[in-house]
Amino acid sequence: MSVAVAEQTGCNRCGSPLEDGDLRCAVCALPVAVRRALVERVRVQVLRCTWCGAAVGFDANHQSPKCGFCSSVMVVEQPIDPVEVATLRVPFAVDREQATATLRRWLGSRGYFAPATLRDEAVLESLTPLCWAAWIVSAQAKVAWTADSDQGSRRSDWAPHAGELEHTFDNIIIPASRGLHDGECVALAHFYDVSRAVSVSAPELAAEVSPMIESFDTQRSAARKRVHRAIERLAAKHVRKHEVPGRRVRNVHVSCLLERQTTARVALPVWILAYRYRGSPYRALIHGQYADLVFGHSPLDWRKIARLAGGIALAILAVVAAVLLLTARG
Repeated sequence: MSVAVAEQTGCNRCGSPLEDGDLRCAVCALPVAVRRALVERVRVQVLRCTWCGAAVGFDANHQSPKCGFCSSVMVVEQPIDPVEVATLRVPFAVDREQATATLRRWLGSRGYFAPATLRDEAVLESLTPLCWAAWIVSAQAKVAWTADSDQGSRRSDWAPHAGELEHTFDNIIIPASRGLHDGECVALAHFYDVSRAVSVSAPELAAEVSPMIESFDTQRSAARKRVHRAIERLAAKHVRKHEVPGRRVRNVHVSCLLERQTTARVALPVWILAYRYRGSPYRALIHGQYADLVFGHSPLDWRKIARLAGGIALAILAVVAAVLLLTARG
């Protein structure tokens, strides 16, 4: 299939570098000029989940017809626009045996409000190694900031401060996954060691791991707002910690002007665990590099919750009754 290829290597408006597949500048959104010569390129096929929308690269010899994220049916798509694919992959450091043992420990440590029989009665339905899609972004930015602090406040509690700085942001993980929720991606991303990334075609290190790799549904130029928000959050943390004078700080506001942005497309490892407890389905995620990190949901024992709520209500009634009795005697 023929697709147009970008002619220039840098944006005509802001000078930011353009990457293969960009239809717009990832910084200022200027459309990319294309030459009329076409290059023959194989059109990417993806498997699309009919329920959660996740997509993975299609390989008839390897992929399952069920979604690895939610186990729903998948259908084959053949997009017309260029589809980004991961070029790097963080290898699994947790094998299947470790993931299974971690799940059992996690089920047995869910606290007082979990059913007492959860660990013994939970039925593991699937344990799937997946690599979810993310961009690793590095950028240079001019940061303007304002904030209040106790420095120079004199008779007032707060004094205004402002400033500007140039800062480089390296290796920011921006989720591009459809199969995982944003909250799950953020929780997982905080713990990845991306310095261990290898080529996506490199063999896996963990035993018996052959993960599916999620495809990118969005080009990096379409994720400008998400990237900008992430950089602003990091800039606000940096300003609060290093730039604002004084011991007490409030009302930190930043505005970032990106000057250059480079992006690596990476697949990040996670074990997706689907289990059932007394007929109800649940899902948990085990970090692909650290077996002790588990994120997920588990059932609640509503009888324990009701007993606790009843005990609190009785205690409140007893206190109110005691107060009324003392008031009546007085």
